[in-house]
Amino acid sequence: MNEKIINIREIYSKMASDNSDFIDFFDLPHLQSGILRLKPGQMDGQEPHSLDEIYLVLQGDGFIEIGKKSYVLKKDLFIYVPAKVKHRFYGNTQEILVIYFFSG
Repeated sequence: MNEKIINIREIYSKMASDNSDFIDFFDLPHLQSGILRLKPGQMDGQEPHSLDEIYLVLQGDGFIEIGKKSYVLKKDLFIYVPAKVKHRFYGNTQEILVIYFFSG
């Protein structure tokens, strides 16, 4: 496999122009990664995933609920969500932009 270099801001610009909420930029046999974008007040309709997930918060405010606990979002926060655990972002007044990683 060949290496791949990704410019996150270029991906984000494409998302904004396409008005998309998420985009995968790595889809490898043992690693998937992409960007999730939620506009202010937008509902996060995620269902629990079959794989562990990590988020890196690039921007935004609000909260993430993981199981029955809520955590305040802030830039540069790294968030781990175990497989099959219900989670969602909510309460944002600014756009949320996170990178997500799945390992399988």
